[in-house]
Amino acid sequence: MAKPKHKSSASSTKRIRIGTSRYSTNGGFTERLVPYIRLRGDWLSNAGFESNDLVVILITRGRLVMTRA
Repeated sequence: MAKPKHKSSASSTKRIRIGTSRYSTNGGFTERLVPYIRLRGDWLSNAGFESNDLVVILITRGRLVMTRA
């Protein structure tokens, strides 16, 4: 198994706001509002994520855990 690309073993916490985005359904005839998260920043590469990495998101109530695939 390959070693993770982590550059730092120190953990950190980031606070972001969940926004709202429009999501088209029925071929664009209907739109509904859905929660939206956008992640970007040097802290992603510091955590071992790089552009074009595939990620797996584990979803549980009130928690998302993102790991490199």
